[in-house]
Amino acid sequence: MRDISLDDIRLLVENQVPEGPYLEYKESPYSGRPQDRREMLRDVTALANSSGGYLIVGIREDHFGRAEDLIPVPEPHTIAQAMRQTCLDGVRDRVGGLEVGVYETGFDQGIIVFHVPFSERRPHMVTLTNRTDFYCRYDTDKRPMTIGEIREAILANPHFRQLVELEVQAKGALDGDESPVEGIIPPYAQVITDRPVERFLQRYLLGGTVAQTMVVVSPFIGDLAGTPFELEAITEKTEADGTRLYVVTREPTETYHQAGVEVLRECPLVEIRYNRDIHAKLYLVWSRDETESFALFGSGNLTESGLRHNIELGMMISARGHGRAIIHDLYQWSSFGLRSTSQLVKAIQATN
Repeated sequence: MRDISLDDIRLLVENQVPEGPYLEYKESPYSGRPQDRREMLRDVTALANSSGGYLIVGIREDHFGRAEDLIPVPEPHTIAQAMRQTCLDGVRDRVGGLEVGVYETGFDQGIIVFHVPFSERRPHMVTLTNRTDFYCRYDTDKRPMTIGEIREAILANPHFRQLVELEVQAKGALDGDESPVEGIIPPYAQVITDRPVERFLQRYLLGGTVAQTMVVVSPFIGDLAGTPFELEAITEKTEADGTRLYVVTREPTETYHQAGVEVLRECPLVEIRYNRDIHAKLYLVWSRDETESFALFGSGNLTESGLRHNIELGMMISARGHGRAIIHDLYQWSSFGLRSTSQLVKAIQATN
């Protein structure tokens, strides 16, 4: 929340940013009636039970779910405190790291923002007036979770997995088996010493994954002309799949870098941000099917040299076992933390 300002919220309206898996708008605050309190808890837990995100109270949306206007909330601090208390009383287990902030627009008026972090203690249950609910967010909607989805969320919970590991280890010790526990968590990490960036692009372009979001953090970017993985082929796939591509790079001074940025500018679903201090290299594919998400971090830039000539080292992470938590951490850092501190030079164009 400390990285968000009222100007950022106004930009949502100016750029007509639509609702999505990580963003929910409410024009007016929830009332104190039980049904409205339950609706708020469903909205919050639906985000927590998926991948986290932001719930903003005080934004009116149009018929396409795009931010249309700011509608400041009266007495926002009082309402925000009541909403925070409702979450503390009506969610089990409580969502760790839940933040509620007020951005004042005038005297005793403001916009209320909930930041719901990705939770390793999923699934979270709504408990209100002797009724329990499990909800999850699917794209722009929330839906009740099925028994299978609740079971899968529990099994994917890292804390639950740790308990299973300890139990199996303890059982092995009691049985006199001193061998390490193997096979409980599938392998999720792979060290790549031969063309790691090319391996990532190959998996993205040829693997059949339809990404919801793709993140590229690379100080230097080229158009990759003359390679099997030209930058234009990447943007064509993102546009065909409806994938939002977030790019963080340095402001280009070299000709090859300028050429790469120009290719990115041509794609309506690409957002470009500049950060002169960026040195990290991260490539991440976030899929609607969480198990298909994967990421690469290492030393290679998104340039021809980074692909083909330099000696590079990278680690590929897949969203299996503990890899899910790593993918989530990388996604949160790049898509929220890093983007919020980087200069926006091209926004994603609104589409109907």
